[in-house]
Formats: sequence, structure tokens, C-alpha cells
Amino acid sequence: MDIKEISILFSIVLPGVCASSLFAADFPVSSDADFTAQLSGARQAVYEPVMPAGRPMIGQYPDLPPTRKVEGIGISHSGSPFDIPHFSLPQIAKLIKESGGTHYRPHLPLNEPLPIISQADMARLRQAAGNPALLDSMTEELSKNGRWTGMDALVKAFTDEGIKLLLVTGCGYRKEAPLAVMEDGTVIQVSPDRLGRDLYVTLIKWLVGAGVRRYADRVFVWQVENEINAAKNHARTNWRISESSWGDKAFQRRLLRELAGVVHNEGAKRGVVLRTTQNYSTMMVEWKSYIKTAGEDGIDIIGVDLYGNYLFGIPLRDAGMADIVAEAKQLAGERPVWVIEAGYARAPLVRGFSPDSQAEYFKRLFDRCFRSGADVVLAFGWFWNPKGWFMDGETQPQWWSPMAAEPYWSPIETGSGENGKGDAIFHPAWSELQKAAAKWLPR
Repeated sequence: MDIKEISILFSIVLPGVCASSLFAADFPVSSDADFTAQLSGARQAVYEPVMPAGRPMIGQYPDLPPTRKVEGIGISHSGSPFDIPHFSLPQIAKLIKESGGTHYRPHLPLNEPLPIISQADMARLRQAAGNPALLDSMTEELSKNGRWTGMDALVKAFTDEGIKLLLVTGCGYRKEAPLAVMEDGTVIQVSPDRLGRDLYVTLIKWLVGAGVRRYADRVFVWQVENEINAAKNHARTNWRISESSWGDKAFQRRLLRELAGVVHNEGAKRGVVLRTTQNYSTMMVEWKSYIKTAGEDGIDIIGVDLYGNYLFGIPLRDAGMADIVAEAKQLAGERPVWVIEAGYARAPLVRGFSPDSQAEYFKRLFDRCFRSGADVVLAFGWFWNPKGWFMDGETQPQWWSPMAAEPYWSPIETGSGENGKGDAIFHPAWSELQKAAAKWLPR
């Protein structure tokens, strides 16, 4: 059971226990009594947040002028980079640009260029583990001959509009892991324990290297792996294959170093500067220790994920999230800090979420994060596959599930008509993105 599951269990099963108590060290909140009263109201489908003492009430956040120059604002996508109902990739790129956005972060799944790794290629990879020339040759072949059609179209759609891409590569999630034909003819989904760590590292260096080599002239920031400090918890929730490697911090850091090295080396070969990042989950207790060693792990940009309201929509925890950004900035030294995922759902109402509270949260969060030192802030999941990326079309989680907010990150609701903006409802959080872009990144 991970921290999210424990927290929801405490809040529902134990009367009077504040779900946020597990996060109290990082997220200042109101008293347990206030929180319990708010949760009771939420269960009655009433959104009347009582903000902690000293915090402005809804609608009273001050509109202050910018204090510093920032680099960007945009959207962090989740799930398949291509399975986005009612919006084509060019439409998404155009919408982001028209709204003042500058950045978009999709995944480049490990299984995209090569869904099934042949027995012959697995044999070559075993040799390539100690033969850099062979690995480079294999990387060149895959960069030219892999299944790149979809990703080529994605990269073109966004770069044609001037949107800067941050591509996530090397993510070990179950859904993104390719299949491999082993020596005895069996077919497995790859993972560190199943292949052995050394062979797994060689394999992902090959896949990642091919993607970086193909797009190094258009994509200049690469996220290596995903929420690496939460890998053990994600294995418990079935997002990764459940095995011991994901809980080994030394191996986690090895992955970062190896993949960051691939990115930097590919950039050097092309004569371009490629930067690396990693989105450290700040819901995990040890997140600060990972940032302290990020430089040793080859990470150029410190990325953080902010989900202070993952479980409940009230009270708004934007101030606590901005405090995390400030602390990350202090730990980062000279490295820039990006908010790579910032999530707040528009539903379910019974958990205290609503489109209006989502808008108020992002109004505050964009502003506070920039003031606290973030150079880029990306809202998470704003072009969403309603199936839910972690469920593969299974039934959506019920309101009592720890993951009840997952299907509702986007402020956009789509209808069943033809593709295009006309079939979509844009809830007010979208306008807060536009306002923040106009304020902090005026054209």
C-alpha cells in the first residue's frame, strides 16, 4: 500500500483524522477539525472551502505584477501521445500557441519505435553490453528504421508552431515496456529483474539513443525516466512490473546517469546542447535527497511534480506547492527548476473538486510557482484520454478510490461530434493558463 492509499484509508475509515496529516511537513493546511468539516461538506456536493488562517479566500488572490523573467508555460500530457479524442496533434499545438503556451511534454514510449524486440536483436544486445561500437551501430539502424511515423508527426506538429517539446524517454512503466523474444523462444515484457539489470540498461540505452539521435535537431530537453523516486510505489500499484529493482535507489540513480549520458553524448555528436531533466515526485518522503544528488546523476534541470490536492480538492494547497518550488530551487544550486507536472482535477465533486476550484487553484499556482523560482510550469493532463492512461480502458475509479481524480485532470470536456474545438467545453482553468501566459510571458 502506497502513501496515497494509506492517506485515503485514514481519511475515510478513521473519523477526525486529517488525510493531509501524512503530508504535514511539506503542505501547511488547516486544522483537522476544519478539514473534516470541509470534507463533510464536499460529500454533500457543496463546494464552500474554508481556507487556512492567513490565506486569502477564493477570489481574493492578489493580481501582482511579475517579479522575474521566466522561460515557459504549457501542458504536460499523459498516456499515449497519439490517443487524444476529438483533437488532432496540429489542433493541440495550435491551441497551446494561441493560448500563449510555449511548452508541451508528451512521452516517447520505449515500445514506440520497436514494439517487439526479436531474438536476433536480443542476442546482439547481449554482445553490445561490452561493445560500444556495436551499440552505436544498432542505435543508428533503429534511428532510421524504427516505427517513427507517429512520433515524426508529433514532433513536426509542435515544432512547426514554435512549441518547445520536452520528451519523456526511458520510462519503465508497464504500458510502455516493449516485448522481447528470449533465447528459449518465450516472449516477455521487459523489466530490470526479468532481463537482468545490465542487459536492461543496455536495451533502454539503445531505444533512448535512437529517439534522441532522430530528434536532436528539434527537441532540446529530454526527461530521462519518470518519477524515479516513486518507482517502488508505482510497482506496487501495477504501473510498473512489480520487482525489487524499482525499489533500489542505487539502481534508480544508475538509470538516470546512464540515460543522461546517452542524451548528452548524442547532443555532442550533433553539435547541439541537449539538456536532461527528471520529474521528482514531491509526494515521496525522500524527494529532497534525490535533488541533492541530481548533478551527480547527470540531470541539468530539476523537475518537480506537484499534487498537493491529489486526494481532496479542499483546502487549496497552492501555497504549499510554491513552498516546495522554493525549497527545490535552494537545493538545485545553479540548476533551473521546472514544474513538470502540476495537477488539480475538476471532479469528483464529492471529493471537493470542481471546475471553479480547479481554475482558482491554477490561477494561484502559476503565479506562486513563478514567484518562487520556477522557470517553466506545466499543467498536467490537459488533453486527456477519458479511458485513463493507467487503466487501458477498464472501468473508471469510483469516488472513494485513491485515484478518483485521475480521469479529471483536464479542464476540457469533449463531446461526440467531429474533431475540433467546437465539440469541446473549456472550463475556466483554461482561461487561467491564458492569463498566466499573457502576464508572465507577454508577446
